[in-house]
Amino acid sequence: MKKLILSLAVLATGLAVNAQVVVSGISPAAIQGNYEYTVQANCGQWPGEADDGTWGTWNGGLNFNNAGDFIQGELMLAEDGTPGTNPQGNPISQEACDSVINDLTGKIAVVYRNTCWFSEKIYNAQQAGAIGVIVVNREPGLIGMLGNTDPLNGALGTDCNIPAVMISQLDGSLLVAEMANGPVEMFIGNKLGAFNDDIGAVKGEFTISPFGTATESMYDGFTPGIQVYNYGINDLPNASVSATIDGPNGNYYDETIPLNLNSGDTAFIFAGNATEFPAWSETTYDLGDYTLTYTISTGGTDDFPFDNVYTAEFKITDQWISLARGGVNNTGVANSYPSNSTTEYQSCMMLQEANAAGLIDGMYITPHTDTSVNTLAGAEIFVNAYQWDDGWVDLNDPNYTFDPTTNDAYQNLNLLSFGTHYPASDNDVDQPAWVPFQTPVTLQSNVRYLFCIQTFESATISFGYDNSLDYGANYSIDAQPVSPVHVDGEWYTAGWAGVSASSMVLHQTFVGLDESNALQGNVFPNPAEDRITISVNTSGDTRLQITDIAGKVVFMDNVVVANGQVDVNISSFESGAYVLNLTDENGQSAQFSIVKK
Repeated sequence: MKKLILSLAVLATGLAVNAQVVVSGISPAAIQGNYEYTVQANCGQWPGEADDGTWGTWNGGLNFNNAGDFIQGELMLAEDGTPGTNPQGNPISQEACDSVINDLTGKIAVVYRNTCWFSEKIYNAQQAGAIGVIVVNREPGLIGMLGNTDPLNGALGTDCNIPAVMISQLDGSLLVAEMANGPVEMFIGNKLGAFNDDIGAVKGEFTISPFGTATESMYDGFTPGIQVYNYGINDLPNASVSATIDGPNGNYYDETIPLNLNSGDTAFIFAGNATEFPAWSETTYDLGDYTLTYTISTGGTDDFPFDNVYTAEFKITDQWISLARGGVNNTGVANSYPSNSTTEYQSCMMLQEANAAGLIDGMYITPHTDTSVNTLAGAEIFVNAYQWDDGWVDLNDPNYTFDPTTNDAYQNLNLLSFGTHYPASDNDVDQPAWVPFQTPVTLQSNVRYLFCIQTFESATISFGYDNSLDYGANYSIDAQPVSPVHVDGEWYTAGWAGVSASSMVLHQTFVGLDESNALQGNVFPNPAEDRITISVNTSGDTRLQITDIAGKVVFMDNVVVANGQVDVNISSFESGAYVLNLTDENGQSAQFSIVKK
């Protein structure tokens, strides 16, 4: 069985199957558009029951599984009169953990996450007349919401008869700030059949540039693609969708596809389908910022035009590579920090390109913790570079499997290099940090690599993602890993749903690269317990030096490479990371990193 999803925190699968259920801003213009959201997390106690985008039935007959069932109303912060502020600096009174004292009749209540059960907040807002609840998370990411299962602790989920969703701290701050300027109106529910003329799309259901930041020497373009819905009651014979790419020197791509969509129909406009956009490629790519824009039109009036235009930014540089946007000084945009682990966590990005070359000598990372309750200073963080040698072509390959008796798709991860980072103080939270590799990694064309950030303090430490970019469609259409994660001993290829743009930024350089003097190979198993095998493209007498992470030489001797391999006994080594330097009789050399269990 393929472990393609990560449950509890945020699900990641293919393209959404419940795209008609949306949380969308109506007015003013500053908050318009669809918002990422979660609902209940496998609680079984209140409407929805599972954090999978489905909804149960509330009293009064509202059911978001039904086409056209929705709520729409003005937002209002709930107030229960409790004095003080919580650790995030928000009024405790707006957590709604006590009886709400302001009149929420006909309003969608906004409450902050922090102290009490989610079901308690929702029940209190319901008793004050709210028609729905938006919970603002205390951190930038999203989690599924658990309800109280003990009646002695207050309201149960089964007491809650109004819908509730959670949005991120970032989105919540935007809404609350706009509420201070005047009325803010939101839509929550099933759009299908809610309006006469309504066409749209959903974030995560359109392909974007394969990198948020890429080097010109490696970049080779991409094919736009999008999934378009006719949500409305009326047929749309004159609908269309366009894709444009604008960059540092004007427009580079402008294509429009006409659509004839009956009510309730979906158009799948992706590479390989009957209807598809042409690929975008250039002979050379200008350095600078680019914007991909999808624009969807009914061909006339749209009664719900808030999901008709989507943009995705990316950047072409001379030396930086990332799934995230480059940001200031190309250190990576980070505005979301998903996590759901207790013992170990690796946040990763895959790299496999036909034009790959040069050296990766380090990366920027953005570590995160809630400093109101945790400490970042002194945390041990690793950056790891693996060559991913499992024998499969894509995620549809029968060799891509997690059956441990056959061919585990993460069995042949060979550690090439690593680095360590210790934040100096809590002021480093959410700040980009440069971490060099012990030895630079030489990129080879069409070789699969996995670059990861790792912590064993994963209950409190997480890492940055750029939530403005969603690679969900790329993952589904290309059938290639994008940003896998390793959580408490297990790999999850699809990573976090809706949060797939890891903010690690690799630095590519050609300085010091001398292919004529470099041996190629790998070390296995890695990690290892007693013995390792070095596989390398040379033979005969070679000089092997092994140093520990502090640079101390722990082994130095002549070894003989026969048939491209040499075995080395490391049973006497202490557990930890080591660097191997192998030099043959012709002066050619190779460096490898290993971990001794």
